[in-house]
Amino acid sequence: MQFSYSAIWDDVTVLLRSHASLIATVAGVFIFLPILLTAYFLPPPESAAPERALQLWLEYGLANWHWLLLSFLVRSVGAIAILLLLCARDISVGGAIAAAVVLLPAYFVATLLSGVAVGFGFFLLVVPGLYLLGRLGPLNAVVVAEAHRNPIAALRRCWALTEGRGWSILGLILIVAIAAAIVVVVASTLLGILFILAAGKDIGQLLVLIVSTAGNAAMMVLLIVLSAAIYRRLSEDRSGAAKAMPPS
Repeated sequence: MQFSYSAIWDDVTVLLRSHASLIATVAGVFIFLPILLTAYFLPPPESAAPERALQLWLEYGLANWHWLLLSFLVRSVGAIAILLLLCARDISVGGAIAAAVVLLPAYFVATLLSGVAVGFGFFLLVVPGLYLLGRLGPLNAVVVAEAHRNPIAALRRCWALTEGRGWSILGLILIVAIAAAIVVVVASTLLGILFILAAGKDIGQLLVLIVSTAGNAAMMVLLIVLSAAIYRRLSEDRSGAAKAMPPS
């Protein structure tokens, strides 16, 4: 079966429409709120010269690593719960959240290993990092949809599913991510100008933070749903190929 961008995007829109209210409930609590609280109480360093920026970010991370980790874990529970709502049948929001906590350790380790691999690929050369990003793109959906408790097994399964499709997956992820990021930046900028003019600098900046956080949360949810759609297409392709093979 052809890896069709349009077919996968159609699946994304169907998944979003079918589970919109449930996704919004989970995303509001577990994705939007942690991002907003982190941005408000732990604002990132202001822009600086490149030689100074790295030091500032290191100091920021060392000083706040425990809160940043907590925020990431809460957002991970939300991502797992959303994937469960998309992949599992007859599961409630409460059931998805409870199951997400159980899957969190494997999800966290798999995400960490994937991030290290991709980061090392970018450090060596940009091209290997991009390739690994494509090959490991649907890893989160693999962990959740197949309930992997072993992160190494999940990595192997993802690698097998994406064989021969790494660059295609990368292209789709980049198209969606870049388009979504442009929309979020433009909308936040335009609304920010209106809010500051209408409500003043202090209240306006708070409203801008809320809007930009909502946009970033929506973009994260879109990429989570995209991961699920890519996984569904790949698993269907592999199962169809296996059925088409003549018996030995």
